[in-house]
Amino acid sequence: MHHKIDKLEILYDGYYYDVTEFSKRHPGGDIILYYTEKGEDATQAIQQFHNRFFRKVRSMMSNLKRRPAPDNESPLTPEERNRHQNITNDFNELFSWMQTQGLFAPSPLRNIWRIIECSLIWMTGVYFCGNSRFSLQFLGAVLFGLGAGRAGWVMHEAGHHSLTGNHKADRLIQSIILGVLDGVAGGWWRRHHNKHHAMPQRIDYDLDLNTMPVVANAIEIVKDGRHGRSFFIQNQKWLFLALDCCLATMAWRMYSSPRSAIKYRNYFDLVMMGIHWWIMLSFAAPWTIIFGIWVAGTYLFGNFALSHSRLPVAKKQTHWVEYAFRHTANIKSSLWMDWWTGYLNFEIVHHLFPTLPPFRSYLVRDKVMALAAKYDLPYNEVSYMEAWAQNFRNLDNVAKHFKQM
Repeated sequence: MHHKIDKLEILYDGYYYDVTEFSKRHPGGDIILYYTEKGEDATQAIQQFHNRFFRKVRSMMSNLKRRPAPDNESPLTPEERNRHQNITNDFNELFSWMQTQGLFAPSPLRNIWRIIECSLIWMTGVYFCGNSRFSLQFLGAVLFGLGAGRAGWVMHEAGHHSLTGNHKADRLIQSIILGVLDGVAGGWWRRHHNKHHAMPQRIDYDLDLNTMPVVANAIEIVKDGRHGRSFFIQNQKWLFLALDCCLATMAWRMYSSPRSAIKYRNYFDLVMMGIHWWIMLSFAAPWTIIFGIWVAGTYLFGNFALSHSRLPVAKKQTHWVEYAFRHTANIKSSLWMDWWTGYLNFEIVHHLFPTLPPFRSYLVRDKVMALAAKYDLPYNEVSYMEAWAQNFRNLDNVAKHFKQM
């Protein structure tokens, strides 16, 4: 047997580690349970999630009981195991090369500028939102939303420890920027987003697929066909930007994130979110707050959706590298596109190496493409307009599927 029902093990580098007790105090939360499923290899996930403090992780793992992982306990065929091992070897070689090139080193001056940029846009927007002239209020709401969106790219890097390289400093920066400029808790975002990175587009694992009853990006996430014939799903291609993105960001601000902060006693996050709402309610006209949140929501959620939602979902376990290539997509690079998307148009590279500062993604793009070609894996990259077209076609096709039932 792989393990008794009361024993939890993770597979790392050819060994099963007993994490039955450790899983209860795992600093990253219950994401560790994703890798206790029989045959699920946690090697690359542990390596990439903890890249910045890997020595500490190895030290902690050395205190856990372990046993060799025999082939007969793996659900993979011998051919699949051999393929996965070859992918692992090539991936590790690329990762080591990137380390020797210093690609994971932070860029302090660049980061200072980006924090100043989003903060100035946001503060200018809030200032104009309190003006008596409608035209300036409108401009202020747009700038407030844009600044919040730009802050989203910065806090995203901090959440992956790719901003300063110090995980404590990055978490502090993320909580401040995300809390004050977006009204969302940093701790909640990390727990939510790391599960997405662990197994992107995998049913019942990737929390970004939990979009019902408002949006259905895939047929498989609709558990009841009647829900697929609802008003929201049948009109989702029209409502996605007009309403759905705003509803999602409002749910983040008003329910999910404050609820999580209270549950996990993240009092600093609560204070930062409180500062956000104090500033907004003190200086901005009420309608500008709603419109500004709509701008921020469509900017962030809209661009995030282009990286995954039009791609097929994953129904079973696979290799870390295959998750990135099969269930993640790039948008063709340009100076404007890199700025507009915070370099997350290089989403495939980002999912392979989440602690890599995104602005350096183009330096490994060719090597990543070569890795995909070697193992006959898809490399999804289209223009920005084509990405949007595919996204809307996908939303429409899902709705039509249930309409015809």
